[in-house]
Amino acid sequence: MKVFICDCNGEIDIPQNLDFGDGVVVKTSSKLCSEEGKELIANSIKKNEKIVIAGCTPRIAEKFFAEFNPEYVNIREHVAYPGHADGKIRDLIKGAVEKVRISDETSTGGFEIKNKSALIIGGGVAGLETARQVASAGFKTYLIEKEPFLGGTIAKLDRLYPEGMPNSHTLYPLINEVVRDKNIEILVNSELKEISGEIGNYRATIRTRGKVIEDCDLCGKCKEVCPVTVDDDGIERKAIYYRATHPDSYGIDFENCTGCGKCAKVCDKIKLDETEIELDVGSIILATGMKEYDARMIKEYGYGKYKNVFTKLEFERKFANRLINPKKVVIVLCAGSRDENHLPYCSRVCCLLGLKEAKLIKDTDPEVDVYVTYIDLRSYGDFENLYTTVRETCGVNFIQGRPSEIVEKGDKLLIRTEDILLGKTIELDTDCVVLITGSVPDYELLEKLGIPSDGEFPVDYVNSSLSVDSNPRGIFVCGAAAFPKPVAESISEARDVAVTVINLLNKERVDMKTPVADINGDICSEVGCKICLDICPSGAIYSDGGIKVDPSMCMGCGVCTAACASGANQLIGYDDKGLLAQIENTVKEGDILAFLCKWSSYNAADKAGYEKLKYPENTKIIRIPCTGRVDAQIILKAFSCGVKGILIAGCPPDGCHYVSGNLRAKKRILATKELVEQLGIAPDSLRIEWIGTEESKKLVDILNEMDKGGNQ
Repeated sequence: MKVFICDCNGEIDIPQNLDFGDGVVVKTSSKLCSEEGKELIANSIKKNEKIVIAGCTPRIAEKFFAEFNPEYVNIREHVAYPGHADGKIRDLIKGAVEKVRISDETSTGGFEIKNKSALIIGGGVAGLETARQVASAGFKTYLIEKEPFLGGTIAKLDRLYPEGMPNSHTLYPLINEVVRDKNIEILVNSELKEISGEIGNYRATIRTRGKVIEDCDLCGKCKEVCPVTVDDDGIERKAIYYRATHPDSYGIDFENCTGCGKCAKVCDKIKLDETEIELDVGSIILATGMKEYDARMIKEYGYGKYKNVFTKLEFERKFANRLINPKKVVIVLCAGSRDENHLPYCSRVCCLLGLKEAKLIKDTDPEVDVYVTYIDLRSYGDFENLYTTVRETCGVNFIQGRPSEIVEKGDKLLIRTEDILLGKTIELDTDCVVLITGSVPDYELLEKLGIPSDGEFPVDYVNSSLSVDSNPRGIFVCGAAAFPKPVAESISEARDVAVTVINLLNKERVDMKTPVADINGDICSEVGCKICLDICPSGAIYSDGGIKVDPSMCMGCGVCTAACASGANQLIGYDDKGLLAQIENTVKEGDILAFLCKWSSYNAADKAGYEKLKYPENTKIIRIPCTGRVDAQIILKAFSCGVKGILIAGCPPDGCHYVSGNLRAKKRILATKELVEQLGIAPDSLRIEWIGTEESKKLVDILNEMDKGGNQ
């Protein structure tokens, strides 16, 4: 093992005669981060040799030495700058050396990109644009769509707002470019059955139900004999039908097809056989759009009971096709949204869609009376202009309040709703009601792809995959499948995701950035508790003949390791034996041990050094990825070594880099307080705090308080 110590151009007084035991060679430098310094390291170490680098904060050092995968020791910001004695340097380095000595290899590994191709699930605008971009970069692209036609929900709409332009302005050119690109293979009536493998080397099994009719002359004989009539969001059609997108033929709706075979008897080009194919791809993109919340669940609004209560898509299609001609329409925003009985969240685009329906009505027939009920109106960008136009120019009436009930009254509908501005309940009679329901993700597909959703859209997954410290991902979510968004934003996001996929496929190999959890299958199978399955904030742990870790999704927080009672689950670089050895060789009796989160409180400690703030010299800081990594075993080890106080400090409650690691840590520490009290240790000597990057003074005050308290 090699220990490289930098005095940062003389800012650090390095102790003399540093000896860290057999097999440890110490080398010093005045500017280790220079080219000469990095060359010194490169020429001094053997392949895979463990090294320790002591000098400035790892926040800076990681810029220069990541390729060596060292253990960092901060002796500038945490010793020299606050004016602490050089003996503390010896303690901190000794702890790091013993941690590295006993720990397993911490190489992060990586993935070979064996398959230079992509699978895109969903043939709406987001999927089409992603396919177009990836294919244009020269990569084989498979585009699968569950429906018999491309276009998604947009293909069913009359116009796109705020401009009110026909959907053909956006959809047809996009479909044409995709269809004529030889790098794109389109599979309609197809869906993902299962996937296996890893980033760069996925195998996807695709099920195709029937075959799209080839060389169809659109004679319509198949439709004439089809016995199944389907309500397609307000428009009646047969189970075999035509839509003016792609392919230019009749297609079979296998969700409603009974398999009677009458269509195949009148046309030998129709194939009803189900087939499966396997595709080897390097990356997968989920672009299935958003699904409407089932309006039937909102019993008080009478959807499915009263014929003139519609969803937004049903109303738009019926109204555009002149199947209904109402004289008065009430549009109900937030139908089931922001409601603990239905969808607790805001679906973001519902207000925009409600404004769109109001404008569509007024554009078509200005004489129709339109009312909009709302909780809060949330419009932005061009949609703010749409709101102003609808309210001031078109004369749409807005009522702030949530309707409580919709009932039939003769041939009309009666809506009872609060009117917050009037401060009373009012009644509105109308010809029809449009429910602007919220949206829900495609839970089935998310589960197949191993993407955690926790009952909502996979926002945490998407955000963590965008973090520059995350391990490389091979599976992406874009467009409204990630979270509800308008068409323009879906296309823009599709381009962003396509760039990420292209960059991935252009590489021969991608390296992981974060050490991941490692599970000993023998120990784990004996215990079988499966706690880690439920608490992993990134959904990286799964069950497949045993508990396993998907390294492409693991963020390296250590929450699962701290929760593993058997010790089967260990976070590489922060395993139990390494941290216990570091504690034992770092602290002395009467010390304060601070476990500081690398994202927040550790940076506050650095800031305290820059500001030359005074805090107890007996404070020893150990950098951890997340407070969620600290468990009772670690805490008890520190107290057994004689520390008088332990501080665990992480990100603010809702600001954890790993979603909920800090909150899980707090719950665990509160329970551990009861345990240490039973052992005769003052529970106040164990503290957990939220400390942000800028809160150096708060950190210093806490440490000074803990030092005084421990001396009483």
